[in-house]
Amino acid sequence: MKRFYLLLIGTLATACATYAQQLTGRVVDTQNQPIEFANVALYTLPDSSLVTGTITDARGAFTLEGSTAKRAFLKISFVGYETRTIEARPGVTVTLNPESTQLGEVTVKAQRPAIRLKNDALVASVQGSVLSQAGTANDVLKRLPSLTSDNKGNFSVFGKGEAKIYINRREVRDLSELDQLNSADIRDVEIVRSPGARYDASVKAVIRINTVRRAGDGFGFDARSSWYQGETTDLREQLNVNWRRNGWDVFGTVLYGRGEYIQDSHITQLTRLDTLWRQENQLYGTGVDQWVRITAGTNWEISPKHYVGLRYTLSPSMLSGTGHPTFNSIVHANGAFYDEWKNRGERRETSDPSHRLNAYYNGKVGSLGIDFNADYYTSGNTSRSHTEETSRMQ
Repeated sequence: MKRFYLLLIGTLATACATYAQQLTGRVVDTQNQPIEFANVALYTLPDSSLVTGTITDARGAFTLEGSTAKRAFLKISFVGYETRTIEARPGVTVTLNPESTQLGEVTVKAQRPAIRLKNDALVASVQGSVLSQAGTANDVLKRLPSLTSDNKGNFSVFGKGEAKIYINRREVRDLSELDQLNSADIRDVEIVRSPGARYDASVKAVIRINTVRRAGDGFGFDARSSWYQGETTDLREQLNVNWRRNGWDVFGTVLYGRGEYIQDSHITQLTRLDTLWRQENQLYGTGVDQWVRITAGTNWEISPKHYVGLRYTLSPSMLSGTGHPTFNSIVHANGAFYDEWKNRGERRETSDPSHRLNAYYNGKVGSLGIDFNADYYTSGNTSRSHTEETSRMQ
């Protein structure tokens, strides 16, 4: 019995030591030069959950506090280099290779983004760098140090949590705005880890996106077309227009999207009772969704200390959505055929126009800073589906 307790205590001590172990290492380029501000993230297996993350210092060194269990790996990335995924182990030196094709198939002659610390923020230059070719603001943020995103489009800062995002001092309430902002229109991005008293106490981190200030007054426009090809084809078409004069900026955006999907799964289920039941299920479905988003608004720079604006978004977000799922299930009892069920369905979905209105003011009166945002939102949708189920035997 004494040996059992000693073994238990020893095992627990080892486990605790493993969990609390500090993970250190370095990130260098092919010339063995340190890479500063590289992202280093620790994930667990098999669910690939993010445990913690950090960025490298001027020596390319990093330190992570967290689990270094057997089922863990590191993901290291930096703009202009190929991302590497390796086993998590102490004292590792990771060499990053330059990207052979930077940011897709585009030949980029611009420089890597300059990243520096400025007062309370980590500032990454975008204008004139490879990040200006990334595509959208969303694509830019995904490549910046200390940032990670989830499948809902929210961005978090390592060790801080979810960040509040601003574009030109205006709080972003609709994350789809990030997909509407061209990367070529961004001057720089500031990542604030300690927002301080300037922001609400609940704000753990802030991302400030500053766009390029266009010289001169007048009318301008740009268009963007994107084609995503895999098993299916997705399209994004966008037109931006704006007019500037004496501190006024009047703008509008029209975005059209089309997405296809395929769902194909096979599941075998065994149930052992007085009879051995074997059920083979097959689900297959295809669908097409189309949507449009129209945005219009104005910003007025009253003075360098006072900004006011209004933004309206009309989203018949689902022009149409159709789906045709089929589900087949074959059942055997003790190896003998029992029954086959077939489900065939049809889905049609439409959305009522949704309306989002945002008004904001950002300014400073004496030593008092004011950051005001007000939103109004309404939406609705209609979905109709029909399913027909048949049984061969029953």
